[in-house]
Amino acid sequence: TPLFYACDKGNENIVKYLIKHGADINKKAGTGEAPLHMACGSGNITIVKYLIKLGANINQPNNDLCTPIFYACKNGNIDIV
Repeated sequence: TPLFYACDKGNENIVKYLIKHGADINKKAGTGEAPLHMACGSGNITIVKYLIKLGANINQPNNDLCTPIFYACKNGNIDIV
């Protein structure tokens, strides 16, 4: 979805715009990832904090049972961990 892509690419303005206009912050992709998985993986701490502030589920596993924090660890994003 556009929100997933914006989170993955670190585009804060687009993330905020999409959420303001109804994008679901906990919607899962076919592989089970949510926008927070993408933000944690990309290392954008501002987007991560914003999604959590709005109620994103930090414990939501994907289809392989990996949580958003796993994505941060996998990509070396220590500030998010």
